[in-house]
Amino acid sequence: MKKYQLFTGYVFLILIVILDTSFSQSWGKSGRNENEIIIRVAAGQFRVETDLNANVVNISNMLKQAAQDDVDIIVFPECGLTGYPPRDKDELDYVVQEKTEEALKGLQQQARKYDIAMAIGAAWKETDGLWKNRAFFITEDGKIVGHYDKVHNTNFEKKFFMNGTKLPVFNWRGIKVGLLICADMRYPEVWRLLRKDDVHLVLHCAAAFGNSEWKVPVLEGTLRCRAAENGYHIVSCNNAGPIPMMVSAIYNPDGLVLAKANYAMNELIVANIDVSILKGFIHYNENVYELIKTTKR
Repeated sequence: MKKYQLFTGYVFLILIVILDTSFSQSWGKSGRNENEIIIRVAAGQFRVETDLNANVVNISNMLKQAAQDDVDIIVFPECGLTGYPPRDKDELDYVVQEKTEEALKGLQQQARKYDIAMAIGAAWKETDGLWKNRAFFITEDGKIVGHYDKVHNTNFEKKFFMNGTKLPVFNWRGIKVGLLICADMRYPEVWRLLRKDDVHLVLHCAAAFGNSEWKVPVLEGTLRCRAAENGYHIVSCNNAGPIPMMVSAIYNPDGLVLAKANYAMNELIVANIDVSILKGFIHYNENVYELIKTTKR
């Protein structure tokens, strides 16, 4: 009996060694697959004001907290730098372009200081005098590598802003990143186009607040669908109020919530995500776009 127990003990030990060796070959030292690309993402939800300096203070505080949490990239609300004119004011005259540009340069310096990339929204006046609802992408070395101008401005936003005409994709740390703004969430076409461009992460700046709190579960469901139907991660950051229509959240490619902010509170949410592999519906029926022509027949 003792010999049998000793024999089975040796067999068990050998199996452990084999499994451990196999596991070590398949996974890195950190316990993760060597092909994984793990980044730490965050959304900085705060109540955006018409006071640019107050917004900068909130953004700076969240950047400092994000640095302590080892965050790689953070998203802030739509027009988070300047305030959101369609809800805050009747006119854009309170937004001083020179001060906005100066504040943006200050955020570039903070990106370098804290080694954090960010997406931040602002009401932006072009050299031709036209205003855009813009989101900037700033890398951790403090460079503005590009921007996105909101394509789907709502009817009341069109009083202030011209619609954007481009859908840029940014290469960052070897992955493709897309930017979208608020109401874009209601139009699945732009999200699909980003998927067709092999985007692995979408940063979504929002300012859904002011009424209609019944939309909170609806808009969460909408973003869950955008993530699941395209198989990428989404980091969505909303204005904290008053009366938000959605809350900031981080979604994985299955449409599950990895982190979610509390309602109407200034709060930083953080999650680790793997952006190495696209999931979801990767096959396209290209003639779907041709079908648009047939709907008029």
